[in-house]
Amino acid sequence: MTSPAPTLMPASGRFDALARAIGAGVVCGFLAVIQSAGFGLFVLGGSAHALAPVAVGMALFATATATLVAVFTSSVPGAVSIAQTVPIAALTTGVAHILAVTGGDSGSATAAATMIAFVALGSLAFGLAALALGVFRWGRFIRFVPYPVIAGFFAGCGWLIMLGGIGVATGHKIGAGNIGLLADGSVQLRVLATLAIVAAIAILVRRYPISTVLPGVAAAALAAYTLGAAVVGFRPAEAIREGWLVNLSGDGALWPPIALGDVALVDLGALSGALIALPVLVILSVMTLLMNAGAIELATRRDIDLDHELRSVGVQNLVGGAGGGLPAFHSVPLTLLSARLRATGPAVGLITAGLCAATLAFGDAFLSHVPTPLLGGLVVWIGLSLVVDWLVRAFPRLPRAEYAIVVFIFLAIVFAGLAWGLLVGLVAAAVLFVVEYARVEIVRDVLSGKDYQSARGSSERRRRELQTVGDAILIVRLQGFLFFGTADRMRRRIHEQIKRPGGTDVLYLLLDFRRVTGLDSSTVISFVRLAQASARDGYVLMCCGMSEAIRTAMTRAGFAPASDLPIRFVEDLEHGLEWCENDLLATLLPGADGGATVPVVDLLDTVLGDRAVAERFLTWLERIEVEGGATLIEQGTPSSDVFFIESGQASVILTAGRAKVRLATVSGGSIVGEIAFYLGARRTASVEAESRLVAWRLSAENLARLEVEMPDVLIRFHRGMAAILADRLTGANRLVRLLAD
Repeated sequence: MTSPAPTLMPASGRFDALARAIGAGVVCGFLAVIQSAGFGLFVLGGSAHALAPVAVGMALFATATATLVAVFTSSVPGAVSIAQTVPIAALTTGVAHILAVTGGDSGSATAAATMIAFVALGSLAFGLAALALGVFRWGRFIRFVPYPVIAGFFAGCGWLIMLGGIGVATGHKIGAGNIGLLADGSVQLRVLATLAIVAAIAILVRRYPISTVLPGVAAAALAAYTLGAAVVGFRPAEAIREGWLVNLSGDGALWPPIALGDVALVDLGALSGALIALPVLVILSVMTLLMNAGAIELATRRDIDLDHELRSVGVQNLVGGAGGGLPAFHSVPLTLLSARLRATGPAVGLITAGLCAATLAFGDAFLSHVPTPLLGGLVVWIGLSLVVDWLVRAFPRLPRAEYAIVVFIFLAIVFAGLAWGLLVGLVAAAVLFVVEYARVEIVRDVLSGKDYQSARGSSERRRRELQTVGDAILIVRLQGFLFFGTADRMRRRIHEQIKRPGGTDVLYLLLDFRRVTGLDSSTVISFVRLAQASARDGYVLMCCGMSEAIRTAMTRAGFAPASDLPIRFVEDLEHGLEWCENDLLATLLPGADGGATVPVVDLLDTVLGDRAVAERFLTWLERIEVEGGATLIEQGTPSSDVFFIESGQASVILTAGRAKVRLATVSGGSIVGEIAFYLGARRTASVEAESRLVAWRLSAENLARLEVEMPDVLIRFHRGMAAILADRLTGANRLVRLLAD
């Protein structure tokens, strides 16, 4: 059979794909240029316009290099990376400090060189951090940041971005000291134009995709300004003077922003004072990258390898930072635009990077005719989106206590800056973790010796006696990581259980550590206090199932059997519970611990409820003796008899493959083999004698004879056995309910 010939895309199909790629690349490139220019001006906060060409050049260079690198390294089809506002918001404080120290308003070479050095260090720091997270595959840990902390950061950044966008539109950094600038008629008109653009975007995105709205509004605003300026005869020089256009005059090139020799002009003192912003930059950049990747995942319905993208973004920023570019990574609107236009190949990124590079080379040919309200409007809209998404819409989704953390971080950023917001966020994250984890219940179960008994408790007499006095044993099963926020609550709960009004005096307290994953040093204090209480109140404290690490930590802190505290360490809960049961029965009910001989007539009396009938019934049983190591019942054999153990001890063994598991220990007063006997099934486990065993056998043949000769006795026997089995089932059901609660 021959394979079908491969089908080739028709020439018309290839042409359509190429046309879509070119169209998407041109639209994405157009938006990338406009957004990058606005984001570059945002670095200056609207002030120091003498350095506007430098700031715009840094943003365009970052977008061009990041998108180009993304074409070859990103796993997201059609990915477009641009300079981002949230990292820029983290940079603005440091840039403002540098401009204030170096006289940036005049556009000095020292100010330009120092600002570029600071931005480059920020991009390089972010690039190294992202690359390290991706290489070591630590990207998943970013998802552990509490939601309220993320929401507070992004809402605060959104506010700063909104102020920066207004500053781009007005030509001035807006603050409490110059709020009077808004009284100027020209400024008011530009603000109104900016708000109109923001309102248009906000209204249209309710009905149309953002990937369609942004290019449409940008093109419409640019056309409206061009037409209006032509109608009223508004010349570019006058528009620049009035603040409607950005002054990018010069030789036309926006990169390189400074001559190589100007690197020596960097003011190291001003630079060092701004470096405090870098930790904030790195943290917020990584968090924003995570949010953008998540948004792209949801919109495209495909998983993104976050570690792979971290490595890609790391390389993007190392390349961009080396040239003085701003921090950059995936743009959600532009990446989704290429996906919406079904142009997910490398052509989109290449065209976008090419247009940004062309703008760098011929900067004043296009950007000098883009109105500042459009540049500022796109920035304001991004900031407003962050505030609405993370502050307004978070209100109905979060508990009031968590929402208060969002507001607290937001206000800290608004009134004190991002650095203080980061500090508040870290403290809030720590407090939130402690509070939330302290709500986790570390006490898995609270049982008594009446509810839960060791595997040794197969003797009917032993079981019944423990049903009477078992409340003297308190079993507490712990779970999770124990720390100061939960340990004292655990201690108080145990103390209340021991001191409950009207309850039986607790003589034994068993703490099961099998599901405990770890503990901190302060937790040991709570256990020491429990031990002190046990010495005072007269109960035995037994710790079961400790891992070696936990036992070492407890011993190192002074909580150990060798100390002066009444403490016992045992291998597991089974061994600890068996010891407590034996000690309890030996103390309160001597002879009831199951180790002594229980005459079979006494056991039959328990079943039949009448000693005379029990003596008559005994004549139908056969006495047998089994030496230690021999088998009384073998797993898998037919069940044709029931055994009543009078003395000795045996183990109930389940064999699974080559493994053997001891299910229980039985001794004088126990009944074995009854379940399979009544079901008519094969034996499900073996009974192996540990010592010389004396048992009495009731065979199926004798049971059949009893049915004919003594039917009344047989009925009493069946009723008694049914009562015993029902009692066992009731205890098992009670235990299941307790463990499932």
